[in-house]
Amino acid sequence: MSLNSKNKAILADQNSNTNSSENQPKSTTIVKYEKSSCLFCNEWFDAQTFTEHLIHCGQVLEECPNSCQAFIPRIRMRSHLKECPRNKQHSQRMSVSMDRLDQHADHRLQVLEQDVNTIRSVLNEEIRQRLHLITDVGNIRKQNQVVEEWTRDTDDHLGGLRRQLEEEGAQRAFVAEQNQIDFQYCCNITQSLKDQVELKMDDIQKHINQLSIDISFHQNQLNDNILKLEELIFENERLNRDKFFQIEEFLQQINEDIKTKLGTTNEYATSKQATLDYEVKNVKNIVCETEERCDKIETTIQDLDRALHQTLQNLSDIENQLAMQQRISSVQNTRGHLIWRIKDYSKKLDEAKQYDTILHSSMFSNKAYGYALRLDIYLNGKGTWKGRNLIACLNVLTGEYDPLLAWPCRLQAEIIIRDQSENPLETQDYVKTIFVRKKSDDFIQSNQYFHIPHKVITSRNYLRNDSLYIEVRVLK
Repeated sequence: MSLNSKNKAILADQNSNTNSSENQPKSTTIVKYEKSSCLFCNEWFDAQTFTEHLIHCGQVLEECPNSCQAFIPRIRMRSHLKECPRNKQHSQRMSVSMDRLDQHADHRLQVLEQDVNTIRSVLNEEIRQRLHLITDVGNIRKQNQVVEEWTRDTDDHLGGLRRQLEEEGAQRAFVAEQNQIDFQYCCNITQSLKDQVELKMDDIQKHINQLSIDISFHQNQLNDNILKLEELIFENERLNRDKFFQIEEFLQQINEDIKTKLGTTNEYATSKQATLDYEVKNVKNIVCETEERCDKIETTIQDLDRALHQTLQNLSDIENQLAMQQRISSVQNTRGHLIWRIKDYSKKLDEAKQYDTILHSSMFSNKAYGYALRLDIYLNGKGTWKGRNLIACLNVLTGEYDPLLAWPCRLQAEIIIRDQSENPLETQDYVKTIFVRKKSDDFIQSNQYFHIPHKVITSRNYLRNDSLYIEVRVLK
């Protein structure tokens, strides 16, 4: 087989492979090869030098021109011709065949060029496909590396999560056991406190009953005294009227005497006028003393009325505190938050102006089992602020859990006057910050007061439907 036929066979195989690959559905992956190997010498060459190598490769098999039926590599053809047994017999034929070879050389060269171009295109396509395969393999390797790293990281994270879950489970079991112990302890304390509160409630109820009896007794005495004072005032007024009538009669008599005795001497008239002036002065003094006594009696009545009103208010506060103490003893989860609605603001302001009353909020706590707190408000002010401002303070009262708390007590709270505007976007609350300090549970607290002007309360929508909302937030 000649080189040309062999190369054609190789190209035909490659074309058949190419056609078969073309008949198959085309893959989206194209592989490019940077080098190709020679089929005869198994050497690797670049795509540019591969075609030239095929033309000049010394390992290509060619048939002996002497027709000795031997296929000799191109590099050993000369030595074979020297040793070929048909070299002398066919020397003439060689010359003829060489002429024929020269005639067909050009034709073979053209055919070879076409074949080389075909091989080059096939090899280029193969190189492109190899490059695509290499690229895909590299991407797959990278993806595999990423997947392996992700798998390792995931395994590590899963292991850490398992350990955390185990620790969390153990911690939750411990916390649940501790909570159960604490709950049992709280139940015991609550039961004991409930018993104590019931005893104290009985004592307070007895005290309230005694106070009610005392108040009734004092009120009856006050009513009797008021009746006696009214009778005394009426009697004094009657006596004063009688004296006034006597004085008028006496003055009329004097006037008549003066008219009848106009002719008497000037000395008698002067002495009579002096006597008359003296008696008038005495009457005026008696009238002034009577007015002073009436003023004193009226002041005493007002003081008694104010004391009675304050006593009634103290009784109402005690009842409210008792009810709130019952609620606090039953509700342990307090958060230091209070919203207080003051209804009938105008009426209570008038009472504060007349009787100097104090409004007390319901009791609350800064936390569960914490300090007992209460907000006190002077609607008409106090001291130098009286008549123009609302004065308030936050008191720390004696509570059930004071022996268990830290002393001195230091708290910070916000007092908020809520804006009752219908549009939530237009609300603008009035906020005041206050600090509360108390040395110990049995130490008298030095209150820190804060003031809010009356004109601020009546502005915006703080006061609506004659109600005022005051919010207390304990910060720490």
